[in-house]
Amino acid sequence: MPNMGVCRLCAGVAEDLQLSHIIPAFAFRWLRESSGNGFLRSSDQPNLRVQDGPQEYWLCEECEGRLNRSETAFANRLFYPYLNGRSGGKFQYERWLLEFCTSLSWRALEYQLSNIDDSDQFSRADMARIESARNRWKAFLLGNAPHPGEFRQHLLPLDEVNATSVSNLPANINRYLMRAIDIDLCHTESGGTIFVFSKIARFAIIGFINGPPSGQWQGTKVNANRGTIEPRDYAVPKALLDYLCHKARCVTTAHEKISERQREKIDKAFLSNVDQLRGSDFFKAMEADVKMFGRKAFTGPSTNFESRPTDSPEPGLDSSEQL
Repeated sequence: MPNMGVCRLCAGVAEDLQLSHIIPAFAFRWLRESSGNGFLRSSDQPNLRVQDGPQEYWLCEECEGRLNRSETAFANRLFYPYLNGRSGGKFQYERWLLEFCTSLSWRALEYQLSNIDDSDQFSRADMARIESARNRWKAFLLGNAPHPGEFRQHLLPLDEVNATSVSNLPANINRYLMRAIDIDLCHTESGGTIFVFSKIARFAIIGFINGPPSGQWQGTKVNANRGTIEPRDYAVPKALLDYLCHKARCVTTAHEKISERQREKIDKAFLSNVDQLRGSDFFKAMEADVKMFGRKAFTGPSTNFESRPTDSPEPGLDSSEQL
């Protein structure tokens, strides 16, 4: 049955809208295939298994194809090669990376504004700034602006943490950094910096709406035409680490809400897929946490649930957090 409406991107004439993924489908496909048992759970509804991320009837066929081109380039030229350890960790990119990052930030922002009442968190001036970023990102994606302007895109590659001097890291930090899928609309407590946070496995993408202060983010800016993703020194605010730790703890909190019946399903799925789990990316991330935290990687402070194997967890996509 047709879903007639006006495209959120091009705002053309009313037509049959496509069912569009907020976060690209390839990310959830990879997550299922690398989980060891093929099941996912969302932290906003941890007692339900899911197979995909949120979708909305937002885009016309032409705009769906427009965004799909940069998604395909990102998946084939960076996402899968990076996760598979190809090219020695050095990857060249062209304009497609900025287009992909901008499209993800725009979709995440649209989703947050559509599903969350942020009127008590943002001032009138902040909301005007958010609307300016929204319109500039749309103009860039439609080819009506040469770049996102002051609403820049930053990309931070992530991977296993095997040693740190930081205390009180959550015992699932590697599983979050290496595998989580998440989106959020964030602002600092002082109200100075506002950005859209999107995370796809080992890539964190930051779409700045207001800020950042000069010198706080180094090595992460996505260039307009070409650049390189490679091992280098990255400088980001400590508040980002605090935020990532907070999000990892949210996953643990969600796990504690899983019912005994669902835990039994998880146990059964684990026992029937032991060999597959052992060689999976999920096992690699779990192993990294065990090396750092020992038994704490399995046992939370208020539940023994994490001593059991789990379906691959996904942080919820419905939160707006303060840094």
